[in-house]
Amino acid sequence: MANSRFKTRQSDRTDRVTGLPRLPAALAELPAMMRDNTAERLLGVISIAVVPDTLLFRHSLDAVHRLRVEASRRIRASLRPQDRLYAVSQREWLIVLPNLLSPAALTLAMVRLRERLLALSQDTPGISHLPRLALGAARWPQDGQEPLFLVQSARIARLVAEQGNEEMRDYAPEMETESDEARQMLDELRGVLRDHQGLQLFLQPQVDIASGRCHGAEALLRWQRSNGEWVPPPVILDAIDRLGERQNFNRWLIQQAIHTQLALRGRGIAIQLSINLSANDLLDAELPEMLGQTLATWDVPAASLTLEITETMMVEESWQVIDVLERLRQLGVSLSIDDFGTGYAGMSYLQRLPVHEVKIDQMFVRQAHDSDKAREIITSIIQLASRLQMTIVAEGVEDADTLQLLADLGCRSAQGYHFSRPLPLIGFIDWLWQRSTPAS
Repeated sequence: MANSRFKTRQSDRTDRVTGLPRLPAALAELPAMMRDNTAERLLGVISIAVVPDTLLFRHSLDAVHRLRVEASRRIRASLRPQDRLYAVSQREWLIVLPNLLSPAALTLAMVRLRERLLALSQDTPGISHLPRLALGAARWPQDGQEPLFLVQSARIARLVAEQGNEEMRDYAPEMETESDEARQMLDELRGVLRDHQGLQLFLQPQVDIASGRCHGAEALLRWQRSNGEWVPPPVILDAIDRLGERQNFNRWLIQQAIHTQLALRGRGIAIQLSINLSANDLLDAELPEMLGQTLATWDVPAASLTLEITETMMVEESWQVIDVLERLRQLGVSLSIDDFGTGYAGMSYLQRLPVHEVKIDQMFVRQAHDSDKAREIITSIIQLASRLQMTIVAEGVEDADTLQLLADLGCRSAQGYHFSRPLPLIGFIDWLWQRSTPAS
């Protein structure tokens, strides 16, 4: 990219020892490989790992590095030009094999890989012992239509091989054991996602501290099951990922957010609406185009939408993520770092990423009165973000004293139960109306 501010370091994109691209690259590149795969042929994914034992831990670090480098070389030598190899961890590799003629070709590929690697201990200096290997395979689209689901299917098969007596396993749904209650919830959620009925977005106000004016709202996921149970949002999202329905859900989320904006504007309410995205969402190269088309279809200004990005995803920062973020910024939507200060990323990310807003995590906000350290962290975030001309929102404000403290520290916007719980759309509109109507 032309702007070096958004370039990532080589170590962000590749494994430092082997030089191979890492897992985020696989997740970003798989959609194109799926689209280009010849009809009637399979796309296979293989997860291969060394099963560590006590003897391996006694080898020197340098010897283990040589083992990884040589293993990577042999795996690559076993592949066709169109195949792709990725480093997942210090002991695991991922291989994508497009355009396979049959399932037997995928099995044959595993056999060849295993044979190549078993000879490592014979001619790798410093390695006199090679632990057991475990290989797992999954096929697209049978074992997963979305990249993450497909990759995890292969890794689940590899894990089952690792835990059992077989060295190679093909993925099968029965490898994933569920309780009856969990299975019922997944079945119900599958129907909800198919029929687009049941999931809701509740709105929590974001308020200007000085004026008390509501200038925005965060759209938060809610689901009440047919038995009346409200399912916590993290449980919903985890179940969606397990069903392999994240992309379908994201399309519903964006459509629902835009329809919510239309409803608000129809009532004369012009505010900023925020929705949440995860790391894997930003590895979807089609996300900016899909969002842009949806905004244009409903004639909703891109500037009225904010995408909140959980900070911990930046641990796996890659050029694919930066490219998607930059395209989203060019689209005109605002970008926000959610829960800032709680993940691995440092404040240097504010200078390297095309973001407009920082949200101070509620953990620090709730400790602000009693913890000098929490106040120092909040002050540092506010000062840095202000210098970079970014908007700052404090989450988890539950009382007037905390609100005043945040104002004294220089924070200008806040959200939390002090103003309102998350509300359904009609309840949110009523809340706004009550705040704007003078008491008689």
